[in-house]
Amino acid sequence: MQIRDLDLSEGACGACHRVLRHLSEEEFIIETSEYPEGVRARILDPSGELAGEGSDITWAPAVLDAQINAGFIDDDLSDVLKPFLTDKRDQKRVAEMAGYGRVVNTASMVISRIWSEGGSVEVKRDGAGIKVVLYSKSGEETVSAASGFCPVCAINIAASRVDSLRKEIASGRSRNTGMEKYERGITGRLEWRGRRVHSYLIEDGKVIGRNWGCCIAYATIRAEIDAGFGSSKWNRLFRNYCDLCPLKHFWLDRSMGALGNRILHRMGRAGVRENVRMEDYITVDIISGDERVACGIGTLCSFSATVNALLRSDASLILKPDPAEGFPYPQR
Repeated sequence: MQIRDLDLSEGACGACHRVLRHLSEEEFIIETSEYPEGVRARILDPSGELAGEGSDITWAPAVLDAQINAGFIDDDLSDVLKPFLTDKRDQKRVAEMAGYGRVVNTASMVISRIWSEGGSVEVKRDGAGIKVVLYSKSGEETVSAASGFCPVCAINIAASRVDSLRKEIASGRSRNTGMEKYERGITGRLEWRGRRVHSYLIEDGKVIGRNWGCCIAYATIRAEIDAGFGSSKWNRLFRNYCDLCPLKHFWLDRSMGALGNRILHRMGRAGVRENVRMEDYITVDIISGDERVACGIGTLCSFSATVNALLRSDASLILKPDPAEGFPYPQR
């Protein structure tokens, strides 16, 4: 089975979730498990036989790696998507900062560090992927990196390439939920059902947590909260964000990443840019010229903040729709 109805304007993240939907409809099983350098993913066919496996710094890119290795995406599209998966060297460097599939807290520390020193963090589309540029106080590019998935992944990859920054973040490394799941042998199971992703955490053959969300990451974190993982402060912030998120009130049969990618794709064409900073939540500022025209908040990735900004603002200021041509039509 090869899936060809993939729209690369939705990015690698959108493609991954589209394939997940098809696999779920055909009763394939998608499993994930944390390990020191990130996350491993396995795809099993309906009979339980291994169809493909992959790995990356967190869940969704690991699933895409497994989808490609299983042959579910045709060769031409695979060739476009593969460069945006994290290579082994970058996986190891990112793992020094946290590991076990955790990328949000480290990205938050990087964002805070860059802005505190007078720099900035810009997010833009890069083909089927996402590119993040870390700028210094003087406005010069310090380092950049591209990822197939959320800007948080790209921020981690970029930061890990700067020895001093990587070592600083790594010095504050502590135990995390992924590490505990790894030690307890907990696996995750994912499926697309009812226009959204459902996640189940399994330990010793029993489901210990379950929930759903607008993408693989949100569904998995919500399942972790259901299973009792995470700090009370983080879980409260996460729940508050999900309660405020306008997207949850009208599901569009697309993942959060697919929508965020579409918006960034259009912003690039319209000459609008996006900067990322850190407050209580990951925050994006949408900038046109020198003016901030919108602001949005997110938790796990700036895609959610980008969609949030669009839904809370005048969309025409962000997307700048092209004028219709040929109106009025001549009378016949």
